Amino acid sequence: FFSSTMRLSNLLLVVAPSAVTAWVSQSSPAVAMTSRLRLPSSLHSVRVLGVCGGIGSGKSQACKTLVEDLGCWAHLEADTIAHKVYEPNSQAVKDISQEFGSGILNENGQVDRKQLGAIVFSSADKMSQLERIVWPHVKTEIQAIVESYREQTPPEGKEPILVLEAAVLVDAGWLDLLDGMWVIDVPTTVALERLQSQRGLSAEDAQTRIEAQQSRRGIGNLQDEVDKGVVSCVITNDGSTDELKAKLGKALRDEASWYH
Repeated sequence: FFSSTMRLSNLLLVVAPSAVTAWVSQSSPAVAMTSRLRLPSSLHSVRVLGVCGGIGSGKSQACKTLVEDLGCWAHLEADTIAHKVYEPNSQAVKDISQEFGSGILNENGQVDRKQLGAIVFSSADKMSQLERIVWPHVKTEIQAIVESYREQTPPEGKEPILVLEAAVLVDAGWLDLLDGMWVIDVPTTVALERLQSQRGLSAEDAQTRIEAQQSRRGIGNLQDEVDKGVVSCVITNDGSTDELKAKLGKALRDEASWYH
């Protein structure tokens, strides 16, 4: 139902301490730099790396590579975390029901996604209302997970870096959770080809999905967020998986890719 635009979990799915921005691409590993105020990330024993990117960019593959091949501790998917806030009798569900009416709940007290989707996807104002309700609850869940990791010691061979994946990191106001904000970027032509060859989408459907995300900060206005220091690193993923791994590894070792 939601695949034609975005999954509802993405809805359940600012500003952060000094940042230096590095733009990582095949031709120029670090060409864009800017700075801004941020609390010192050295206060944190565990670093949280936010990873954002549009559909077809390969951000999930990048997160997987960071954890499985490059030694980051864990991959936190905001979509998965968001499901918890939809549990029956959760405060988020109570708030959603109060805002949109009890009719959006089924007999088990669960959110009827079809009913809620019909409301929010027909009105930008309703969508904004849902986001304002749910995003803070998801943030609270993310904070709890991060704190639980801070009470542990990373396994042997792992660095104390948590990779948080979400397309809405900037819009949701989660930058204060992060020690770095990376965007996985890709030329539109490459994204279109991937969506057609890997997901079986038509050219028209693929284009529609790409355009639907252009209102998201860090995706549709990437250069602006780089200039403001919100995005601390851009990885251009237009090559092979080995090339992506090399770029990610280089960025991990480069302090310019993190907030300071």
